[in-house]
Amino acid sequence: MSITRALTGKTLSRTVDNIWTNPAADKMIRTLELRFSNIDGLASADISQCLWIDASEQPVAERPILPVNATVDARDAISVRVILDPGDGVKAGASADGDIYVAVFQLFEEPAP
Repeated sequence: MSITRALTGKTLSRTVDNIWTNPAADKMIRTLELRFSNIDGLASADISQCLWIDASEQPVAERPILPVNATVDARDAISVRVILDPGDGVKAGASADGDIYVAVFQLFEEPAP
């Protein structure tokens, strides 16, 4: 079902931190759009890592969503879509504290089989 809504947003730091986790309890598969905006203003900035946390693997696997050090030009943004199963998550970090803001939007959701 198409349900477009903002879920969260945060300014990235140099530490690769959790951005959002799909709740396992509601057993929904969700399609998200991650929008990375360069808020530095004057210079390009890099997304050091953007990882999909695959909870179906044991131990939990971290898989790349974007290439390492993906560059976002000054006053620009890049978007990527990812489909998360229940319990999966996304985490990311930037090359410098406060240069990149990520907004997470839910585009679709459907019950997991």
